[in-house]
Amino acid sequence: MGPLLRLLVPALVLLVAALPAQAIQREAGAKLKVVATIPDLADIARELGGERVEVSSIAKGKENLHNVVARPSHLVALSKADALVQVGLSMEMGFIPGLLEGCGNPQVRPGGKGFINCSDGWQAIQIPEVLSRQGGDLHPQGNPHMNIDPRAGRHFATRIAAGFAQLAPEWKGEFEARRDAYFARLEKAEKRWVEMSALWKGRKLVEYHQEYNYLAELYGIAICANLEVKPGIPPTPNHLAQVIETMKREPCDVIVTALWSKNDFVARVAEATGAKVVELPNMCGGIAGTDSWIAMMDLVHERLAVAFGTPVPPKQ
Repeated sequence: MGPLLRLLVPALVLLVAALPAQAIQREAGAKLKVVATIPDLADIARELGGERVEVSSIAKGKENLHNVVARPSHLVALSKADALVQVGLSMEMGFIPGLLEGCGNPQVRPGGKGFINCSDGWQAIQIPEVLSRQGGDLHPQGNPHMNIDPRAGRHFATRIAAGFAQLAPEWKGEFEARRDAYFARLEKAEKRWVEMSALWKGRKLVEYHQEYNYLAELYGIAICANLEVKPGIPPTPNHLAQVIETMKREPCDVIVTALWSKNDFVARVAEATGAKVVELPNMCGGIAGTDSWIAMMDLVHERLAVAFGTPVPPKQ
């Protein structure tokens, strides 16, 4: 729980306790009130729920997902929510536990009917063998940035549709039909991504944080180095010197960075190596034209194709 939220929780718990009981209990036929942790999940929840849902997102798209600031408005939204949709894999560890502790709504806590954990059933990568603070900000269940895996859209949609159907079984058929329609749209995008990435095997890049590893592993892209010393630990001069040496030796001339990490460290390494800096979204909404998960993944693929000098096929 963040320090600001820790100070606010006692007062906000009293506020939440004063809310009428029906604010937590869904009336028959009422829309599902859904809180998603990131815009990617909010987008897919809207796609699957249509007019049957009201969806809000805690993160807005530009943040470092490990440093999202929890606000009183989030606590109130969760107190009234029928469902919480999260990535999991400890992605939201910095803000969700405190919000769930204070929201007074058992339905959206782990084990509750409205708790939808989208990483359930996902094959995570980079699961640490040893947990130690010396390893940086490690995630016990593996790399949590699965939302930048081209396969994640189907997985998210499957988990969310099942969760919605459990909450409102009277609309199960609608949720499944909308899921299947989303899969049909997704299939067209996936074919384009496969075509675009066909020439990327063996290409090399450096990333700031370990946000693009799922995509790199899927396509056979080699990650030569990270600008962070270890996950969550900012670069040091000695580490940057090692990265520069590695990039010149490999050679590697592409640096990928999210909006939150496009900083002086990235610029310094690019200047020393002549590398191209490629700004990629780390979730929907942070960069213009990425309001949906499919559009975000389109942009990721297009910018990588330009950086690698490979063709960008037209959208169907």
